[in-house]
Amino acid sequence: MKISKEDARRFLVRHQYLDDSQPLWGKEGVLQYFKRVGCVQFDPLNIVGRNADLVLQSRISDYRAEMLEQLLYDERSLIDGWDKVMSIYRTEDWPYFHRVREVRGNEVIATLKHRKSSHALDYVDCVLDALAKNGAMQPKQIGKGEAGSSSWGHRNIYNATMDYLFHIGKLGVSKKLNVNKLYDLIENIVPPHIIDAPVCFETEHDFVKWYVYRRIASVGMLWNRNGGGWYGTLIPDKKTRQLILDELICEGLIVAIEVDGIAEKFYARTADISFESVGQSGNKAMKFIAPLDNLIWDRDMVSKIFDFDYTWEVYIPAAKRKYGYYVLPVLFGNRFIARLEPEKSVSHLSIKNWWWEKGVTATDELVNYAMKAMEQFAISLGKERGVHESVREKLR
Repeated sequence: MKISKEDARRFLVRHQYLDDSQPLWGKEGVLQYFKRVGCVQFDPLNIVGRNADLVLQSRISDYRAEMLEQLLYDERSLIDGWDKVMSIYRTEDWPYFHRVREVRGNEVIATLKHRKSSHALDYVDCVLDALAKNGAMQPKQIGKGEAGSSSWGHRNIYNATMDYLFHIGKLGVSKKLNVNKLYDLIENIVPPHIIDAPVCFETEHDFVKWYVYRRIASVGMLWNRNGGGWYGTLIPDKKTRQLILDELICEGLIVAIEVDGIAEKFYARTADISFESVGQSGNKAMKFIAPLDNLIWDRDMVSKIFDFDYTWEVYIPAAKRKYGYYVLPVLFGNRFIARLEPEKSVSHLSIKNWWWEKGVTATDELVNYAMKAMEQFAISLGKERGVHESVREKLR
């Protein structure tokens, strides 16, 4: 199959529910999005919402942060776990990650050893007993103790122990209090029929094949080049991936796609392909995209398909930043047209900077679209006073 770059953009935007052709509403809409993409990356940094909230506000028409909190910690439809990295996914997917939990456990043990904190493993029974007796607890509620001599990692030994137990699936996150996790026994978080479900894969090859197929869906379309789209525990190397991709093609589960002007092939799930209908859409939605949004996991791929280069500059020294500390790409229709640096504020939405992309003219119509998107953004963030009056001038 051969398509144009424009078709590729339309497909990816539509797959990610970013073109408003398939409106999503409320918590059901949140779950519908998770069903399609598998997971959303978690990051605790909160300037105008955490990464997961920013991902969801750009898809769910009436999104509020409490929706995600309720689905995670009241209704338990979603769960904190390890997928691409630390992520959120559907609770019903928990049994599929048995092998990931095994490998993550070994990785955490190696990290503890490197940080001279291996004695954290001596406290496993103590932690499990405390939670069985008292219910959900923070590490500091169990006790204090030096975790090790390394300057990196946990200061409290119980924090290290509970983190290990979380990664092997003995504990789950019962609640988050800002950045602090309240842990509980996994059986108090995940229903018994899910915990007791048999291992889903007979061989590791079966798991990896499922994982590659799932990861394609997380973005919509991927090439077989190493990058953010394939990052994560147990994702195979490029050569092995290609064998699995070929196998999935033979089974009719995915298709290979050539995009005009790009040498590498791309792969999408057969069930998701609908270029014909996508090609007719007149998308005028403006969205503010999270720094770790599924659409832009693979920065090189985004550069090739969307002609847009993006770097999250949080970890770059201020003097070396091209734009700013926490900058969000601005998607209008099927193109990235600007970058937004929001200002941290409690009562209203204000911005530090706005940069139009080269070749984009700030017409009155475009500024009005941006202001409308800002107003919706402010509502989703719970900004009672809406958009600050200075914002319109910064868009000029």
